[in-house]
Amino acid sequence: MDNQLKQELSKIEIPAEIHERSKLGIHKAKSEMGGKLNHFVKKRLAMAVVAACLMIPTGAFAYQALLADDLYGSFDNLKKHVVNVTMESYLLFNAKLDQAKGDLGKEEFEQFKDLLNVFTSAKLEYGSKNGNIDYSQVPAEPLEKIKAALYEIQPYFDKLNGLPSSKEVLTAEEYDQYIQALMTYETTMAQLGITGAPDVSSIPAESQEAFIKAQEYLNYVNEKQIGN
Repeated sequence: MDNQLKQELSKIEIPAEIHERSKLGIHKAKSEMGGKLNHFVKKRLAMAVVAACLMIPTGAFAYQALLADDLYGSFDNLKKHVVNVTMESYLLFNAKLDQAKGDLGKEEFEQFKDLLNVFTSAKLEYGSKNGNIDYSQVPAEPLEKIKAALYEIQPYFDKLNGLPSSKEVLTAEEYDQYIQALMTYETTMAQLGITGAPDVSSIPAESQEAFIKAQEYLNYVNEKQIGN
């Protein structure tokens, strides 16, 4: 382990029981709001699902081992493609993978990791400097591969977030629309060159309607998951 990695590790405070607290937060939202979310909470939940789905290295998770290297090769390799990534966020992303390994079990984790590898490879090849993909610019064949992997991996993200499977609470048609909404949301972020929730006024007029519909649908799915 090199000196930079050791230095960064020493700076990170390891939070206790971070995953259990996320589950408790969801239960608290249910009890306090009776399954009905106000606009602010829905927006936060939508972004939580999007962040999980896209596997952007954010949040705070306890560091264990460099599973992230299996997906990105190394921090230096990822840095060449995603200029805004930091060593700390890389280590925290790695810890999120470690959480997934513990929560899913060996067989499920291997399936999850194989699917996740499709996304990390896509981000290195097609992602913006912030790690977001403009799916409108991805060739048809790899686009279908990415979409198929997203279709299969989303229930894993739901489980890690302590939520019911979106694939189970939605009809087949609704689930297809959900996957498309996630892709539309990320495409907008890539086109605007941002990492946070887009301001609708900053989106080109011809793209606003599609984005608003995607955002509303993400909120609809989150509300349905929280209500179950």
